[in-house]
Amino acid sequence: MNNIETFSNIPHILANGTEWYLGLSACVDGGTKLYGVSGRAKRPGVFELPLGTSLGVILNECAGGMQDGYKLRAFLPGGASTAFLGAEHADIIMDYPTPEKAGSRLGTGLAILLDDKTSPIGMIRNLEHFFAQESCGWCTPCRDGLPWVERLLIAIEEGRGTPEDIERLHDAARLIGPMGRTFCAHAPGAIAPLASGLKMFAEDFQRMVSKSTPGTVESGAAGQAA
Repeated sequence: MNNIETFSNIPHILANGTEWYLGLSACVDGGTKLYGVSGRAKRPGVFELPLGTSLGVILNECAGGMQDGYKLRAFLPGGASTAFLGAEHADIIMDYPTPEKAGSRLGTGLAILLDDKTSPIGMIRNLEHFFAQESCGWCTPCRDGLPWVERLLIAIEEGRGTPEDIERLHDAARLIGPMGRTFCAHAPGAIAPLASGLKMFAEDFQRMVSKSTPGTVESGAAGQAA
């Protein structure tokens, strides 16, 4: 991976050797990792720690735990393009294989927290807005599909959604999510929080739709984009 975190390790490995580098880690993979915490933590930030440090240590010892009056409901362990894990995984080891076994990825190592007072639909909508804005526009599933997903989430969040819109979101997750259907990994990454959120927060989606009045979401435009 040609990124600054990788490049910054190279001179230290050359100067000190591979055994030294492996010894810095808390797991079989060597070195340290830049871990981050964002959301309702007392001290959100970025912390350099041995690779394989648990999320419990990162959140509670480095980031000070959850803010008073808030509880951890779920989190994205590796940044915006990873799948949600529930609070039962709050002590997960943040190495490469462990989050994958739990159904997500280490990704960037940035844990984005969802607290018990924040709407998961609003959080997912905010993420999809970011990904829609960041699309380069080269391929149709990403260029047209992500704005469509955002529109559906806005409709549900604003009380204009229908049960069919939830099904459309499931369709988007099924059609856009798999790797190999777009020119790069941007769209599949964008779908990861949506697909996992539709499963984990199904009751939230159904509750929002049950409060909705029928029929004002952009069904025609969504169908054309699909």
